[in-house]
Amino acid sequence: MRGVPIAPKNRGAAMVEFAIVFPLILMLLVGMITAAVAYNHQLALSHAAREGSRLGATLPVSNYASLDAWLDAVAQAVGDDATGTLGDGVPGRYVCVAYLHPTGTLETDSTRRRVETSGAPVYSDAGCFVDGRPDAERRVQVQVRRDTDLSLAFFSTTLTLDSDGTSRFEAAVGG
Repeated sequence: MRGVPIAPKNRGAAMVEFAIVFPLILMLLVGMITAAVAYNHQLALSHAAREGSRLGATLPVSNYASLDAWLDAVAQAVGDDATGTLGDGVPGRYVCVAYLHPTGTLETDSTRRRVETSGAPVYSDAGCFVDGRPDAERRVQVQVRRDTDLSLAFFSTTLTLDSDGTSRFEAAVGG
């Protein structure tokens, strides 16, 4: 017994339907893949900001020659924790590490910030962002940012992903 014969006027209808539906399926598939990659980047940024602020909160400043060297060490750890998401050459790469100390006269008793976008870091006396914490609290802030592309086959846009982390400074007194 043979299959049901196809009427001559319906020949090629499946090919036309495939030609209409295939681009939509392709757009959906590419969109899901690039959205998953962007979500993975966002998770890596969140992890790096959280772990970087936690490391900075427990890392004594007195172990380093200067506050800038301490900021460099924390920023390096943030980059390492980002699993390649904040590597050199990443578009829109931004890493800010700040040590906020409410009062003091020594270099290690003052607020200091390190910002790196692309190239050499820049140091200043400020925080990375407003975190809503009490001004009298000594703390570490980490802010990270990067750009990523989101594509839907024929449509593409650039998203800016970012994450912040703040931890109360807990290293030994004098650190």
